Amino acid sequence: MSAEKSLAQFADDVDAYYEKLVALYWQQLKVFAASRIGNPLDAEDLVQEVFIRAYVALERYSIRQRQDLKARAWLYKITWNLYYNFISRSPEQQGLSIALGEKLEHEGLEIDDENGVNPEEIFEQAERRQELEALVAGLPRQYQAVVSLYYFEELSLQEVADVLNQPLGTVKVYVRRGIQQLRKTLQMRVNMVG
Repeated sequence: MSAEKSLAQFADDVDAYYEKLVALYWQQLKVFAASRIGNPLDAEDLVQEVFIRAYVALERYSIRQRQDLKARAWLYKITWNLYYNFISRSPEQQGLSIALGEKLEHEGLEIDDENGVNPEEIFEQAERRQELEALVAGLPRQYQAVVSLYYFEELSLQEVADVLNQPLGTVKVYVRRGIQQLRKTLQMRVNMVG
């Protein structure tokens, strides 16, 4: 059963719905915020504010609205808006980095030789993701958002459009152009090394 359908079962009880919402999405939103802000404490504060706003909104929603709510995209939209409010207040916080140990912890990866998990492989995967996030951070702002939400947060194109209040066609074009620019950047790096 999908998370959205699971949530719909609790639509008649705001508190139960909210508890399920927090359980399902807290960690995802915290990783999302931390990867953009670079400070886990600020990310924690931001996610707390997201869920405060979500609860207030849910209290006003009818049972039908809670049943039909696309909760994941809705929460990402709130998070995205609060993130932009945050960076507009403190421009020096616009980083896209997070320490490797924190990233592994947030993604739930544990280094455990007994279970066949190779620490070097985990490190390399996290390192590649950090490099890719850094490349995405170098894209023009309009491409950064759509590429990041689509590839790193695995939102559908429609969900990205909803989060960013953009037409679906615009999101598709931005994803394609963003990926094209990433390929050009990577090709330039390969040419410089080779």
